[in-house]
This record gives sequence, C-alpha cells and structure tokens, in this order.
Amino acid sequence: MSDKKPPRTRKAARQPELESLLKVSQVSRATGVSTSAINYYVRIGLLPPPVKTHKNMAYYDPSYIQMINYVRRLQLQKHLPLEQIKEIMSKKIKIWRDMSGSPNLVSEDAVAEGMEESPSRKDARERIMETGSRLFSQQGYYATAEEDIIEQAGITAGEFYEHYSGKEDLLLDLAEEGVRVFRSRVSEEIASVPDMLERIRIAIPVAFQVIVENREIYTLYLEESVLADTPYERKLAQIMAWTVKDLKMTIVRGVKEGTIRQIHPDIAANAIIGQLVRLANYWMEDPLKHNMEEITREAVEFVTRALAP
Repeated sequence: MSDKKPPRTRKAARQPELESLLKVSQVSRATGVSTSAINYYVRIGLLPPPVKTHKNMAYYDPSYIQMINYVRRLQLQKHLPLEQIKEIMSKKIKIWRDMSGSPNLVSEDAVAEGMEESPSRKDARERIMETGSRLFSQQGYYATAEEDIIEQAGITAGEFYEHYSGKEDLLLDLAEEGVRVFRSRVSEEIASVPDMLERIRIAIPVAFQVIVENREIYTLYLEESVLADTPYERKLAQIMAWTVKDLKMTIVRGVKEGTIRQIHPDIAANAIIGQLVRLANYWMEDPLKHNMEEITREAVEFVTRALAP
C-alpha cells in the first residue's frame, strides 16, 4: 500500500487564503452599501477587482470595507462626482497594492501607515499644511473652509482629498507635525548631553516654545467639539502616547545610570506629561496674564525635584 499523500488540489491550497476574505454580502452588511453598488464600483474601476474563484463567486479583502467607507465619505460629505473620486482612488489603490505586495489584496496596515511620498506629492502636502496652519491661525478653524485651503494652496480638490478626507484630518496632521518639530529640536539640543535628567530639563522649555509658536492651532485641541469623533480622539491619544514613550525611555536610562532616582517609569512619564499639558492649558486660558517664562521655570523645577536622586 502506498504511503504517498494525495497531491493538494488547487481548491485545497486556496482554502486557507479564502478563510480571511469576505463575500460581497458581508462587505455590504459591514458598509451599508448594496451589493449591486459594490459590483458597480468594481466594474467602473473605482475599486480593484476581488479574488475570483468562479464565474459568479468572488472574495474581498477586509480592507475593501475601509475603501468603500472612504468612497462614501467623499460622496456624501465632500459631494465629489464619481469621476473625481475614481481619480483619487486609483492613486490610493496603487499605493496600497504596492505596499501589500499583492496584485489583488490591499493591506489594512498599509492604509493606516501611509507611504513614502514622491517629491510632487510631498510638495502638495506641504503646501496644504502650510496654508491650513496659516488660515486656521488667521481666521479660525471654523471660519476656514476646505475650499479656502485648496484655493490658497494652489492645488486641485483632487490633490487635497488625495491627502486628507477633510480639514479634521489636516488638523491632526498639524498636531503630528508639532510633535515631529519638538522631537527634532530636542534631539539637536541634547545631542551632546549625557545626563538624562538634564535632557528632560532641556526638553521642557522646547515643548512650551513649540506650543507658543503654534498657539492658535493648540487652542483647537482644547475644544472638544472640534475632534469629537472617536477616530480623532484615538489619533490624539496616539500622539500623546509617543511623547510619553519618549520620556519613559529617558527615565529608564536615567535610573540605570543613576542620574534619576528609583521611580516607576510609566507612572512618572504619564504624571509629568499630564502636568505639563495642564500647565500649557493654564497658559492658554489667559496668555497675557499667565507668564510663560515663569511657568516654564516652575515646571523645570518641579520635574527636577520629582526625578533628582
């Protein structure tokens, strides 16, 4: 009797892959978009073709849900025609496909993480950010329309919505940029400083200076109504987590080297960041009355006493 195992059929080999995919009816239930509309989106090239297993059977990667929701948002909130949405989606789908390494499937992580932008894309994004920041500061967030940003940045509506689904996304990107600027400045200031406690003392004035320079933008994050949706709250929490993580790593190293007293790094990092945020909010309540130099000086002294061995 032969011990040879029967060869795997194409159907058997494909089965594990299909387990992670969805039928069009499942995608329809998850998005609230009819199956006929989904099929139409695929037919006109608005969405990439699904994995076909039979003439009348197709399977969809879970990230189709995110893509369809994005299409609906551009339709319902931005009132863009399908042709313009198709142009935007074609660029995004190429990016997502390249990052996932698959001709058919779209990686959800690729969608979330973004991409390395070409010079032309980066230039458009930088102009949007610069214009948005200026207009938000000059005339206020609520008084600034997306059309104002598009016109003054010298870009098309398609270019704007290729980068951002709306001015809320732009506001969050500006918040991330503030963190990037802060990290860059701190890195330059502490490059030759071996003492971890001294590094933290140096970082505090830099943090407050970045807030002062972006006062109008920072004010928007204090207004809960601006970013009331859960995705935006989650993004802001992520930005805060980056800062806490940086501080925690510095504290851990300082404890090991003896420049910071024995202390719980997680608790200390969260407590310090929380106090600094509160002090920044305190200054914002009345910038003319509350002196930032004094606040900075007291904050540095407070943290020094809390961490010094």
